[in-house]
Amino acid sequence: MEKTNKRVAVLIDAENVSASNAKQIFDTMSSYGEITIKQIFADWSGLEVKAWKEEIANYSIVSYHQFTYVKGKNTSDFSLVIQAMIILYEKDVDTFCIVSSDSDLTRLVQELRERNKQVIGMGGRNSIKSFVNAFSEFIYLGEVVEPIIIHEVVAPIEVMQKPELVVSEPKKTVVPQPRLQKNDPRSILEADKLETMREIVERLIDETGRALYAQIATEMKNKYSDFVPKNYNAKSMKFLMQKLLPVLKHYEVFEESLATNPSSKIMSLVKKNKDIIKK
Repeated sequence: MEKTNKRVAVLIDAENVSASNAKQIFDTMSSYGEITIKQIFADWSGLEVKAWKEEIANYSIVSYHQFTYVKGKNTSDFSLVIQAMIILYEKDVDTFCIVSSDSDLTRLVQELRERNKQVIGMGGRNSIKSFVNAFSEFIYLGEVVEPIIIHEVVAPIEVMQKPELVVSEPKKTVVPQPRLQKNDPRSILEADKLETMREIVERLIDETGRALYAQIATEMKNKYSDFVPKNYNAKSMKFLMQKLLPVLKHYEVFEESLATNPSSKIMSLVKKNKDIIKK
C-alpha cells in the first residue's frame, strides 16, 4: 500500500544558518510530509548559536553538541553526516532536509539521492552551485530574490562637465544600466533560466501542441535544483507563470478542466493564434 504521508527528517547545521530562519524551515518542510525527525548540530558553547536555543524549545528539536577543536573550523557537519547515515539505515524516512550552506556536505547529499531519497536543501544564496545542484530541490532562506539581469546594450551617454571642472584625467564614458522596476517580469527570473524555459516551452508545444505547467516545472527543476516557486516569491508554479507571462509574449494560458473534478484545472501554455498563422 502506498504511503499517504511521507516522513521527513530535518537536519540543521546551526553554525551555518541563522536562528531567524527557523519558522521558514519548518513551515516549508511541513508541506513535504510529516516531520518525524528534527535534529540540530553545533558547538553550543559558542555565542554565535545562542539564538538557536529558544527555537530548539519552540520546535522540539533534538540538539547535538560537538566541540570545536580548531578555531574557525566548523566541526558540527561531521556529526550531521553521522546522524544522517544512522537515519538512512535505521529509520523509515522518505525525505531528508539538509539545512546548511556548507559544500562539505555535498557527498552526503549525493549518497542520500543515490539511495532513492528526496533531499531538500535550504541555505543562503552564497551557496556554491555544485552544492545547490546536488539536491533534489534547493530553497534559499530569508531573502527576496534579486537575480542578476543581463540588460540590452545602451548607447553611451557623454557626461557634460562645466569648463572650470574639467581636469587633465582621461575622458570617461558612462554607460548607464537601466534599473528594472520591482514588478517588471524581467527582474523575476535569471536570464539563463528564462532562456532555458523558452526553449522547453517551444519544444513541448512543437511536440504536443501545448506546454503543461507540470512538465515545464519538472524539466526546469531537472536542470536547476533551485528552480522552486518559493525562491521567486510565488506559492506555486501557476503564480510564477502569471508573473512571467509578460515576457513570454508569443504564448497564452490554456486551462482544461478535469472530467472527474471540474473545479480542478490543468494549466498549460499554447501559441497565440497570430503566431501560429505567421508560422
